[in-house]
Amino acid sequence: MPEIDLTAAASLPEGVLQSFPTPHDGPEVLLVRHAGAVHAFAAHCPHYGAPLAKGRLVNGKIVCPWHHACFRVADGHLCEPPALDDLPAFAVREAAGRVLVQVPEQPAASTDDPSATPTAEVGGTPPADAAGAPADTRTFAIVGGGAAGQYAAQTLRQQGFAGRIVLVTADEKAPYDRTKLSKPYLAGKAQPAALPLRTPDFYERHRIELRLNTRATGLDLQRQEIQLDSQPPLRYDQLLLAPGGAPNRLPKLPGHDLAGVLPLRTQADADAILAATKTAQQVVVIGSSFIGMEATSSLVGEGRTVTVVAQDKVPFLRVLGPEIGAMFRALHEERGVRFEADAEVTALLGEAGRVTGVQLKTGRVLPADAVVLGVGVRPATGFLQDALPLERDGGLAVNEYLQAAENVYAAGDIARFPLGAPAVPTRIEHWRVAQQHGRTAARNMLGQREAFTAAPYFWTQQYGKSLRYAGHAENWDQIIYHGEVAKQEFLALYVLDNRIVAAAGMNRDADMIYVAERLEQGRMPAPAQVREDMDWAAGAN
Repeated sequence: MPEIDLTAAASLPEGVLQSFPTPHDGPEVLLVRHAGAVHAFAAHCPHYGAPLAKGRLVNGKIVCPWHHACFRVADGHLCEPPALDDLPAFAVREAAGRVLVQVPEQPAASTDDPSATPTAEVGGTPPADAAGAPADTRTFAIVGGGAAGQYAAQTLRQQGFAGRIVLVTADEKAPYDRTKLSKPYLAGKAQPAALPLRTPDFYERHRIELRLNTRATGLDLQRQEIQLDSQPPLRYDQLLLAPGGAPNRLPKLPGHDLAGVLPLRTQADADAILAATKTAQQVVVIGSSFIGMEATSSLVGEGRTVTVVAQDKVPFLRVLGPEIGAMFRALHEERGVRFEADAEVTALLGEAGRVTGVQLKTGRVLPADAVVLGVGVRPATGFLQDALPLERDGGLAVNEYLQAAENVYAAGDIARFPLGAPAVPTRIEHWRVAQQHGRTAARNMLGQREAFTAAPYFWTQQYGKSLRYAGHAENWDQIIYHGEVAKQEFLALYVLDNRIVAAAGMNRDADMIYVAERLEQGRMPAPAQVREDMDWAAGAN
């Protein structure tokens, strides 16, 4: 394999990520000097193809600027999702003051267009095949094919588990990237082929049994069996419960069952919305949740008028606060979205079994060719109610190891887990947290006794504008703002009991990388110490 002379060794200062082109339109190469040694990698994140040169090197990890996937700088090993695979590493050396790199003739595909390729097919290095017959007679069952279930299955194989893995999902599709549904998929910018988390043969090669379109109906803790609809019970040695959430359907609302009244949770839901809105002129979105507002940004335009009906004056009021909520409302209104704020829906009206309007408490009727429900989800735990004590909201309490009972673990949307210090029982419906849960639960199913300590992180994108959020704040005493919220260039710090417990930012990607690291390490400054010119990197490494 020939070496490529990329740059002068003196051009690589310690700890700075830089990308370089290769000859003949070859792939970009990311170079970084760490502890004096130079390392070379593929230049784009294997998740959505973000340019890693815009990320940061923090505590020996390369952190993606968009969604905070992390890779070990020593070898590109995946440290944190949402990426699924290692970052490809290339042989590199310094000689005569130059940096020489060996790049394979056919390196893994890489792109900066996440809508064009399956999530895990953007230049990553997937785990080696789990070849050979099982030497382990145990069965590990996973209920749920979402973020937590998929990540747990691959983690079990990566950790050397050689027994039987059975992944049961009520979805008709193999695990796919649900975060794309309300964004590029609903906007028509991503095709179905862009959704799968893995290629079809991945599960066969790693001996992961997929039972699609299979619903769990009960759990027998004594027999260690999961009851399945129209199938014999599945006996397990270790069990992970990760069924995710079910969208709220407003069953007490007259007309909730009319055709054209649609939730958004699965690919099938998104397909139904696309079909229902193809010729629609008036679309009403009920609820100003993240799903509701992302769907709104994807559906507005193309001759459609979209009206959002919400109980709050601005979107995300209880999550992000009034100032950021007002900015997002203005962003939507600039694109033609109409808002019915402080409003209550009393009925859905229809003709011939199909929705035609949304009636408000004021008596006003909004015409609607289709209605999208963005009113949250509830944990899909009904099948567990006779076996385990459920929380009032349907969640399932777990300990710091994500264990719910003997040989039973829970992850993702359903798990109420101890978060932070002091530990507060918390249930979080974030994609990345679910993946992290799946990884930790898988390791503990193998007896590793690893406490879950990750700081939550999520993102939302609307009209090409991205907000990133780290930590968790259900309540706050004040919000400290740096920058200008109205111009989508800011950092917002959420303070509770004189501690910064969460942060949100737009166009502050570097700051958000360091803030997230500080939150995870418990090294946030006191609120009185933060300044506009704060060097967030200083306390993160």
